[in-house]
Amino acid sequence: MRFYDHIINESAPGALQTVPAVTNVPSAEYPRVYADGRVTFRVHLPQAHAVQLEGGQGLCEKPVPLTKDSEGNWSVTMAPRVMGFHYYWFNVDGVRMNDPGSETFFGYNQETSGIEIPDAQQISSDLVTFPVVPFYAPHEGPHGQLEEKWYFSKITGHWRRCFVYTPPGYDDAAHARDRYPVLYLQHGAGENETGWGRQGGVSFIMDNAILGNSSSFFAFMRGGVPKAKPMIVVMDNGYATYANPSSEHRDPSDQYAFPGTEAFGAVMVQELIPMIDSSYRTLADRDHRAMAGLSMGGMQTMAIALTHLDLFSHIGTFSGAQFMRWRPRPGIPERPPFDPHTSYGGVFADAAGFNSKVHLLWMGAGTAELAMSESTRENVAKLRSAGIKVKEYHSPGTAHEWQTWRLCLNKFAPLLFQA
Repeated sequence: MRFYDHIINESAPGALQTVPAVTNVPSAEYPRVYADGRVTFRVHLPQAHAVQLEGGQGLCEKPVPLTKDSEGNWSVTMAPRVMGFHYYWFNVDGVRMNDPGSETFFGYNQETSGIEIPDAQQISSDLVTFPVVPFYAPHEGPHGQLEEKWYFSKITGHWRRCFVYTPPGYDDAAHARDRYPVLYLQHGAGENETGWGRQGGVSFIMDNAILGNSSSFFAFMRGGVPKAKPMIVVMDNGYATYANPSSEHRDPSDQYAFPGTEAFGAVMVQELIPMIDSSYRTLADRDHRAMAGLSMGGMQTMAIALTHLDLFSHIGTFSGAQFMRWRPRPGIPERPPFDPHTSYGGVFADAAGFNSKVHLLWMGAGTAELAMSESTRENVAKLRSAGIKVKEYHSPGTAHEWQTWRLCLNKFAPLLFQA
């Protein structure tokens, strides 16, 4: 993903300065973003009768009508949006259509338009003295690498793809003997293994966390920037089905599992982790292995990591759905409210034992995703009352969206493998 490295229309008042979104295809002038956080969408559809803008929580929770001009252009300028990445699409006479001016990203189970709303300080030189480069954008200095890795899964009977981030210096001769801890980082429902690399900016987040770069000039000058340990990050596709359905041995008492978690958990434990440990210079023990994920990936993290504490010692969920009450599947009763004494096979019942094994249990959510944030607060309180050590974070003003999850990773990564 490109980021803002230019300023146009500097002579205009700050609120009127505008640039094409960095998520536009080359030469596309729309969507355009303003220095005050507004955004204008426009699409040329002269034959259309009605066009609406639709998208994720942080952009528009309900459809927004566009207005047609005499040349057949439909447009709308929206009030300031929360900065960060947002999915969107057009509804044209009842038919969903991506914006031809935007790049697409895999979300909502299909290729979907997306827009990056920048910090005002990335657009307008009138507004700031020191330009701000966000923590999910490239900074000067060394960078890690993100590579595509394919492997054949006997469990699913298919080739699978994951993406692997290696930290700055991994391929340098000076670090040829170094071994690294590993974070397994999962996407959300309707997304795939490309999400963290494209929408999430994982490479830049990790580079900046490891190098101690800051999104705040003043925090940097104060020297208050925590550094993350250099680590490998693995992002796999969270969807899997057994090649032989009869091989599925699901514990019907596991009321916190999610359809597909069983097969994906088997792939991860039996195939993905061994493949990564044999292909990269990892520290292949539980003390140097973490798992985290967003939304569905957070639920998968809890279901898999909490039942494999022999493999994981650091666990994180970002807007994790582990505590939400899902509709039951046929033959599976609705799961009860979370109880730290009985849920997940009673793994939390022995607080001292759990705390000695799990070096970090971390849970985050956005304050604008009300149900998720409230559920996280409630159940973190339950865990703490039971004596479980857990860290909690709530991203101010962000919803169930990528800016929440970027912020969560940025807070989570520096805490890993520090013991």
